[in-house]
Amino acid sequence: MIVWIIAGLLGMATGLRIGWALVHRQSVVSGAMIVALGNLAVLAALNWPPLTLLVDTALGWPNIAIALSQMALVMSAAGSCVMITSVAATRGSGAIRRLAVIQYGIATVIAVVTLVLFLNDGRKPEMAPREYLARIVGLPGEVLDWLVPMLYVLLALTVVAWVGMRLSSASRRGRALLLFTAGMALIVVASTHLVTRAVGRGQMVGVGTALSVLLGAMAVVAAGALLPSVEDWIGARRELRLIEPLRAEMERRHPDIGIGVRPRGPLVFRVAERLSLISDALYLEGAMAQRLVVAGGEGPEVSADIGAAEQARAVATWIRAGRDEVGTAFPGRRWLRQPADCPDRDWILEIARQYRALTNDSGVAAQSR
Repeated sequence: MIVWIIAGLLGMATGLRIGWALVHRQSVVSGAMIVALGNLAVLAALNWPPLTLLVDTALGWPNIAIALSQMALVMSAAGSCVMITSVAATRGSGAIRRLAVIQYGIATVIAVVTLVLFLNDGRKPEMAPREYLARIVGLPGEVLDWLVPMLYVLLALTVVAWVGMRLSSASRRGRALLLFTAGMALIVVASTHLVTRAVGRGQMVGVGTALSVLLGAMAVVAAGALLPSVEDWIGARRELRLIEPLRAEMERRHPDIGIGVRPRGPLVFRVAERLSLISDALYLEGAMAQRLVVAGGEGPEVSADIGAAEQARAVATWIRAGRDEVGTAFPGRRWLRQPADCPDRDWILEIARQYRALTNDSGVAAQSR
């Protein structure tokens, strides 16, 4: 069950990355994340004995799922290395793409060699993954089968861990990278055990412990990959609640503008759509008030000493006061323009925040009477 939960989380993270790549222009980094997470999901799934047996039976070769797991780990390490080197690169996009092609080429060759070495050893009795690692790895004649892929994994993921730790920060993306890097570092620990076991010196730590570390590492990687999406979802839910009073008021005044329509898709897109529609409604409301109150001008200038919050408060007060009479307390159209240091999105959110605060204050005052 734990294996499938981890595989499901990695599959979800891969699906989100694929969806993002379909909506946005695909980059080397997004493609590398899909390769890294997708192959880790395959690796996790192939650690489930019933699926291992099914794959072996379907392909007609005992324990072939073990070789496929090795290949998946190699390609995941390659994707992770391409991702981290692309993020840290200072060269142009052309050089980054060429370096990525070289890294994928090396990993593909190693994966093919791993499969060839496995098949060259001949058929062995069917075993579960844990039993196979305990009984086969480290036997004479099996050294190359594990040294070739594991040494590459160790090298690639050591680079990922080193560079990833240096690039991690307290930002949202930095926290996700930190978790992703920590998971890759744990995979390095598990791979080190397999390498030492392959050369006959890895008896101090059991195979079960190494596999548990590997599964834990994949869970940490999945958490790091999903963290930005989870935080985006939580932030979008918070912003939807924040803008709801202003959205409802603008919909009441301008029912034909479509603010009440709920677009499908991620919550982040829904928030962006509603902010855009609120902005349009505010423009229409300002134009109407302009004609009724200060025809021929745009109202007083906004003083440089007035911050974005104070300016938004004035706009929110006008909207609140004008629920019954358009133009009441209208500060002028210049006040509707966002400050120079405030992006459009943040400006509408600040107006919504001030309007919600005024609405809450009015509700509290009404209850106290």
